[in-house]
Amino acid sequence: MPEPTSSKTIARRHDLDALRAVAMLLGIVLHGLMPFMPGLSVIRDTQTAGWVWILFLGIHGVRMPLFFLVSGFFTAMLWHKRGVQSMLRQRSVRILLPCLLGTVTIVPLDTYVGRWATNYGKRIAEKKQSAESKEKPDNLYDAIRRSDFLTVKSFLDKKKVGINTPDPEFKMPPLHIAALYGKTKVAELLLNRGANVQQRDDGNRTALHGAAFLGRVGVVRLLLDRGIDVSVRGDDDDTAMDSTNADWEMTQGIASWLRVPELDQKRVESGRERVRNLLREAGTPSQQDSSNSENSVDTSQEKDAGTLQQSRFKQTLEAIRSGYAGWLKSDRFQTAFKKSDKKESRDQGIFGNLKPRHLIFSRVFDHLWFLWFLCWLIPLFVCAESLLRCFGISVEKQWPFRLNASIWWMVPVTLLPQLLMGTMTPRMHFGPDTSLGLLPQPHLLVYYAIFFGFGMSVFISGEKAERLGRWWPWHLLGACLCFPAALATMANPVVTAVPQILFAWLMCFGFIGMFRRWFSAESRVMRYVSDSSYWLYLMHIPLVITLACLMQTWKLPIFLKLSMICTGTTLILLVTYQLFVRYTWIGRMLHGPRDRGDRIHRHRESMPGTSA
Repeated sequence: MPEPTSSKTIARRHDLDALRAVAMLLGIVLHGLMPFMPGLSVIRDTQTAGWVWILFLGIHGVRMPLFFLVSGFFTAMLWHKRGVQSMLRQRSVRILLPCLLGTVTIVPLDTYVGRWATNYGKRIAEKKQSAESKEKPDNLYDAIRRSDFLTVKSFLDKKKVGINTPDPEFKMPPLHIAALYGKTKVAELLLNRGANVQQRDDGNRTALHGAAFLGRVGVVRLLLDRGIDVSVRGDDDDTAMDSTNADWEMTQGIASWLRVPELDQKRVESGRERVRNLLREAGTPSQQDSSNSENSVDTSQEKDAGTLQQSRFKQTLEAIRSGYAGWLKSDRFQTAFKKSDKKESRDQGIFGNLKPRHLIFSRVFDHLWFLWFLCWLIPLFVCAESLLRCFGISVEKQWPFRLNASIWWMVPVTLLPQLLMGTMTPRMHFGPDTSLGLLPQPHLLVYYAIFFGFGMSVFISGEKAERLGRWWPWHLLGACLCFPAALATMANPVVTAVPQILFAWLMCFGFIGMFRRWFSAESRVMRYVSDSSYWLYLMHIPLVITLACLMQTWKLPIFLKLSMICTGTTLILLVTYQLFVRYTWIGRMLHGPRDRGDRIHRHRESMPGTSA
């Protein structure tokens, strides 16, 4: 296919410029919410609220699909106007170069600020614990957490609270708290006083789940000796054995939320391995199920055919997800550097100190991962375009994925990667995964490639795409109906996949239509916001962490603290953008040259999408 000529003129899409900027800036809000969500940030704010999780998941479920869709549109526009070679040069400057520079500058800065915030939070926690230690516990649950045996015994003697009465804050019975905190002596006292070893908490889990989760070997032995049922499954269909397989990030998050003191990862993992051995000796659920196979067969015959088929599909999916997770974690993606002893390190020089790195799961790009994904998707498009050209197919005239009256084919196409979301994380999962390593997780690359390719189809389809989003109020209403359905079914990856996909696509269509309705006209303010959004997103993490860290103990409403974090971060970065970026080489790299009159050079005016 011949290279497009520069004579082609394309009207600037101010609405999509603004939409891309909003998708970028929502990242500041997203990360501003994380300190109020235990386990998702190095900051542990003293306040939490349920609406924070809902807002976070709503933004997370649509922000990056929307961004990749718009990026695909602008990539197709750039290719149409300038051709493949010019597009690759421009994208190398706008995307690849900031990604590489950010990896050696911004990411280390994020790490440094994160460590400072962690130490700052530790000092605050130590002061708080020191102050609390001087005060006598005023209830049974705090006495258990502090392992104050005499005070626990005193509360039980006076019978101020029922021995099986759950904690009003976390809805956990006293035995569950003792098991989670690893207080073996206290747990034994509770059992001797009549605590129900088989009691379940609000999540339908026994004390064995909590003890196994944090590798509390002594408590697990005690509970097994008292005849606790190891086959009990919680609301997420998880057994005590399943609890020992939680990833470290999830473990820290839940432990932080439950106010468990800081954990040592090696000790927890070692304890979990010993717990797994104890549970195997006691008889895992799979072993117990096999001993009662005849009863299970009789029961299965009475099940409804549809329910049985869904169960089989779920089992098949779980097997696929488990195999896929094992493949991702395998040593084939491990770097060649091996840990060595001190003598070998001296012999090997500087390379002896290198630790093995996993190409998929070792953190490399942090919040810059989306740039790295674009560095994969754009060459993939070039390869696809070249392959089609070899078969005599013109992408502009014969693109096989042009939009027509029905565009709902994306839902089943997106279903496969969606079913694999959350493979490496807990069962309760919403929205797309995050891949921070050198190699993208394949299912996630396919997922975003679908949105990216759809964005290209929107441009290539021309006038047919004008109908996209015209029913935007109904699209947004449909998304609002799918969102609670997706949240309610998160524990089941089979059921939740469809409402999650519908939510993402309906929100994308709704936003496209809404921004076309309200932001199609040129606006100096929105143009400035669009220009600055790239810089704001690249640099916002250190400021968000710093402000959230300083405010974590303030007794203010969460919404007010969130507004202060996001507004403060945005204003500071806007000042730095105006003074040090907009008219410098950094600005030319991010969005092209700008003159002091805030007018864009004419040869750039018809080329939207210069940032990302």
